[in-house]
Amino acid sequence: MKVYSEAWRKLFYILSAAIGKPQWFIVFLLGRFRLIRSFYLLLLSFCFHQKFERVDSHSIFKNLDVSRVVTDLREHGIFAGIFLPETVLRDLHQYVDSQYCFAGGRTNLGVRFSNKNELDKIYGKPFYVARFFNISANCPAILKLANDPKVREIASKYIGKPAIYTGSSMFWTYPIRNKSYDSDQQKFSQYHYDLDDFSGVRFCFYLSDVDFDSGPHVCIRGSHRKRSLLHTLNFLSRVQLESELRKVYQDDQFMTLKGQAGFGFIEDTFCFHKGEVPAKRPRLFLQLHFTANNYNRTEYHDYRDPDKLELFDFSSHHASLAAVASEARG
Repeated sequence: MKVYSEAWRKLFYILSAAIGKPQWFIVFLLGRFRLIRSFYLLLLSFCFHQKFERVDSHSIFKNLDVSRVVTDLREHGIFAGIFLPETVLRDLHQYVDSQYCFAGGRTNLGVRFSNKNELDKIYGKPFYVARFFNISANCPAILKLANDPKVREIASKYIGKPAIYTGSSMFWTYPIRNKSYDSDQQKFSQYHYDLDDFSGVRFCFYLSDVDFDSGPHVCIRGSHRKRSLLHTLNFLSRVQLESELRKVYQDDQFMTLKGQAGFGFIEDTFCFHKGEVPAKRPRLFLQLHFTANNYNRTEYHDYRDPDKLELFDFSSHHASLAAVASEARG
């Protein structure tokens, strides 16, 4: 029954996308085919001939070779080895420390990082993910990154037209065992690929130290260029078992990315990728999304109506428990 329930849920999602985002629905149907993605890039090359102005002196990534990055992205789907300056990393940490994150991505479960374990106890199961919202509008350091001239140049050259910044994802992933309360979020710990657009790229940064025990990102290099027909035609799920993927890709294509806070990489998320479940320490992760088009209803996909964001009221919860205990003693 669970399998059928999941299938119906996905069918409902597909039908909702077809009605609510018809342009993105075309991407959903056709963007998975490499031939169509290649034709789209060819079409963009005819439509956009302008050269992107180079203003390296204004970029925070002084030593980043744009041509090499774009070449590596085209061949491998990933480029690893960009680093946030200490000042930018510090600004991001200060922002995180001042904000509430939302457990499970639920807009009614805003908590401080320090209170997350207490929330786990209340719900009886740990939360795997805690997300930050409205970061594109409220965090100057993220907009500084998104508007960096080298970031823009790399994104635009790879995409094939002036890139559109569609928003960021910033979130904690926590150590869990078995199922979390937000089990729907655990799909990101399985190999999958994303269909943001016919052409897109993400700039990713670790904001905490990441080793094998703290949920490293894993990418299958070159999988944006090579895909089995079975994986391509599976419209109900972009999630694949590792055992199946290892029948298609060589061992040296599986790339596990570790690094200290500030380490970054650039990825075409049409590659198969996942975030490992942290074993001992939580991971703080940031992604900046760039695409050829913006299919969101809002300027940034990380936007949530501030009036609908709710903080979890620990004091009311404890007061309710105390009242129940008092009546029981009654």
